[in-house]
Amino acid sequence: MKLALSCRSVLLEKSLRKFLKSYLVPDHEAELIISDHPLQSPKPVLRIGADQEADLNKPFSRSRLMIKIEEKLKADRTQEALKHFTIEEETLEERVENAALRFAREVAEIFKEHYEKKK
Repeated sequence: MKLALSCRSVLLEKSLRKFLKSYLVPDHEAELIISDHPLQSPKPVLRIGADQEADLNKPFSRSRLMIKIEEKLKADRTQEALKHFTIEEETLEERVENAALRFAREVAEIFKEHYEKKK
């Protein structure tokens, strides 16, 4: 687990550094960014705050923080996996073509059976 911090609150950042010191890496290496303000990033962001849009509300415990980090990482991995998983739906033309091919095979099989019986 690789985490980066982007906090405006010095006190919050120091607390997070203490809680997460073994997981902290530079922003470009991180899997997740923890922030106390709205942040636009291509990486998932766990936002800590007092508003309803925050992923984790203050005050919080170290265990609650770790649980939220795991949930956020798991949700991001699931979304990433779903992006690569596409269900191919048959178009109308493909369905009609497949039905015609099945029909042609069945008719050919009927003729083959009929003429083999006569021999």
